[in-house]
Amino acid sequence: MQKIRKIIETILVFIVIMLLICLCISLYNFFTGKIAFSEIIIKTGLYFLYTIGYGALEGDAILQNILAIIGIVALALMSTFLTINLFWRLDDVILVPNILYDHDKLVFTINNKGRTICNIQISYMLYDATTLDNLDKTKEYYVPMLVKKTNFKLNTDLNETFWYKALYGLLTDDKKKLYCILSFTDTKNGQNSIKVQEFTKRNLSNITYEELVKPLLFSHHDLNPIENGGQVTLKQMSRQTELTYNFNNTLVAQEPFVMAYYNFSHALLNLEKYNHDTTYLEVKVSAKEELNLTWEVKTIDNNKYSKTFNINSKKQSIKIYFKDINFNLEKVNEICFTIFYKDNKEENSLTISDLKIITK
Repeated sequence: MQKIRKIIETILVFIVIMLLICLCISLYNFFTGKIAFSEIIIKTGLYFLYTIGYGALEGDAILQNILAIIGIVALALMSTFLTINLFWRLDDVILVPNILYDHDKLVFTINNKGRTICNIQISYMLYDATTLDNLDKTKEYYVPMLVKKTNFKLNTDLNETFWYKALYGLLTDDKKKLYCILSFTDTKNGQNSIKVQEFTKRNLSNITYEELVKPLLFSHHDLNPIENGGQVTLKQMSRQTELTYNFNNTLVAQEPFVMAYYNFSHALLNLEKYNHDTTYLEVKVSAKEELNLTWEVKTIDNNKYSKTFNINSKKQSIKIYFKDINFNLEKVNEICFTIFYKDNKEENSLTISDLKIITK
């Protein structure tokens, strides 16, 4: 039924365009005095019949040749469009334009409303309309066959770098677009077809920026203690760890300190997701009595960034921005919370919540 409607629409468009062209020629002849006003409709009909190969025109050979050329070109175009709509599988294989988000999975739907297709290749490309350039390697999938009247759902993993970058780009920049290139073969006549679907921010039906950039958490349960001239105990609580220390024997080390640290595991991160200029560390802390806490970020090649915070009994969020330090997240191997004897009281306690890594 859809193909029949397309065929009828194509023929009607052809007839209307041809009649308008013939009417314009008739009006030109009227304004130049070659025909009378009462002859406009009749001449338009004669010109139309001549262009489609019926009827004859006497006299002006130039006009005959012009109408003949118009007729040949128009009939060829109409035949091409009719062939496409009669035989090509472009209308009954549909790429649903909405992208669904379901538990870290992106769902793309292909609707095959016609007969069976095979050799289905699906390629996704991230494009920047500002630089007129592809932003990443094409992501490709292969489906052997889809039987007639089948809905196929392609599930992709948001934890893959390509998809994270694609959605982040769509959500943050209107100039970035995602293109899907679908190619397939009709199993009945062997004809190959290609369709292209553009996805923009408007096609993201149930995902928001806030959902995408939710922070990665390092549990406070993973903190490890270190003693150097002091004694420290870690007490795990429901939402935080309590670090209690004392420096009753400070002669053991030249510069006594105690520490709780994370052994930073790169396996927990897809590091390519994170933008150095917008990523920061955040943790909530409080102390029984006023305390100077030195927060240190150490790398595998022995570089270190440290920042000291004054902590009191009121819980507060402290942050370290990677744009303020000269090394990248992928080089970090320890994140330390250090209490130096020279800056603090001999005995005190500190509470530390989960560590967040946030990018915006």
